[in-house]
Amino acid sequence: MVKNGTNEDLLKARSDNFNKSNGKPETFEACLTQYEPMIKSLIKKIRVYKQFEDYYQIGQIALWQAYENYNEEKGTFTTFAYVTVRGKMLNQLSKERLYEERFVPVDVYDEQPYIQDQEAAFSFEQFVSLLKGISPLQQLILIDRFYYNMSFQKIAAKTGMPENSTRSSYRYALKRLRK
Repeated sequence: MVKNGTNEDLLKARSDNFNKSNGKPETFEACLTQYEPMIKSLIKKIRVYKQFEDYYQIGQIALWQAYENYNEEKGTFTTFAYVTVRGKMLNQLSKERLYEERFVPVDVYDEQPYIQDQEAAFSFEQFVSLLKGISPLQQLILIDRFYYNMSFQKIAAKTGMPENSTRSSYRYALKRLRK
């Protein structure tokens, strides 16, 4: 049954570290030793294979939080630790999935150019040549707004003008170009 008393020694060591009054181990090191298999089991249950170390660390941190926040009046420590560790892992998993859905790598967008018809695209020189007939300041505002896609606030900071004056110059320049 028990060879050389190793299993018996292990059980005795675990029971020595177990605080009978509230159900949690006396030290966090003992807690980590006792609940390490639970952390690894949860990682397997949520099917994380590539980032095992990351989720193991998340599990350890969650176990620490459970150890610190445990209230013996609300149930056993084992249940609280399990729910806390599992919850933190599932939260991280959902954050990663949400991140993958929202952020697409740049090379996906590089396949299709923004302007489909390359002949319709203006070069910078062609764009500037269309701006003849307005003041250099208005040219600068239109270039920054259309070519560099700058906001009025940034253009105002660049030119040293108030934002309202920048908007007014922009509207006046467009009005003159339409004539």
